[in-house]
Amino acid sequence: MDKPVREHILSDVVEDLRQNPSINEDEDDLDLGDKSKTKRIRRSSLRNLIVFSVCYFLCYTGFWALSNLQSTMNAAGGLGDYSQAVIYIFSMISSLFLPKVLIDKFGCKNILVFGTLVCTFSIASNMFLRWDLMMTASVLFGLANGPFVAAQTYYIDEMATRFQSTIRGNMEFIMALFFGIFSIFSESTQISGNLLSYFILNPPPENVTHQTECGAEFIPSKNDTNQNLNPPSDFERHLLVGIYLGMALLSALILVIFLDPLKNDLKDGNGCKVIFERFASAFKHLQNPHQLLLLPLSVYIGLEGPFYGNEVTQV
Repeated sequence: MDKPVREHILSDVVEDLRQNPSINEDEDDLDLGDKSKTKRIRRSSLRNLIVFSVCYFLCYTGFWALSNLQSTMNAAGGLGDYSQAVIYIFSMISSLFLPKVLIDKFGCKNILVFGTLVCTFSIASNMFLRWDLMMTASVLFGLANGPFVAAQTYYIDEMATRFQSTIRGNMEFIMALFFGIFSIFSESTQISGNLLSYFILNPPPENVTHQTECGAEFIPSKNDTNQNLNPPSDFERHLLVGIYLGMALLSALILVIFLDPLKNDLKDGNGCKVIFERFASAFKHLQNPHQLLLLPLSVYIGLEGPFYGNEVTQV
């Protein structure tokens, strides 16, 4: 996910957590006198963390790998590039308005499962070069992305809070440990996804008799010898997307069966009021000069990501 969008979501989550450090606080669970209950809470917290991390790895291996291939795999008419732009436009909108409302209404687990299914649909849309299919998938993924990232942060934070309550250890250390474990899986998606794409789409070696321009001198329209710029065959496309689709479906199934729901993350509230408060809070940040100084950096990061994802990955 784009860094500015993620930072905006996390700032809202941190503000909520300050008011309510544990959205599933239960004094009975925090009693250290019962050693069996303490061990059960520890095992449950670690198990849920690993389950979600593995599911994220399985699902987003395909999503990020296909995102890196959009400028070549779906280059016809700029379909791949436009679909990525639509994803991030709607991600920004959903990050501003939807996370709090949907999490309070449906709970973290349901949001995580739904977000995974929407991501699965987004992966499946790459099977065919159809504007209506890919744009619909991009809009849905963008709308689901904001609540998904927020629910993911809430859930991992809650698991860390439960685990810390059984050892009376340093909260900052436990929180960093849990998010660090998740980051191992999330960052590995780029490695595994690109490796799969390489082995499936790697063209057979051919002898090139003339020099090709590369680096700063690279001109796509004049580089006819680089087969990496050619869209994959239908067989390669279906094989690659089929593998990623199977991994995503397995991820959703594991989430439904093995991920424990939180008990008290469902809340009653006025959805319109919450949306208005979020919107007002976002604009209130613009009165802070420090926030304004971050805007150029956010714009730069937003431009940098698509450049690396769409241009650099061509070669």
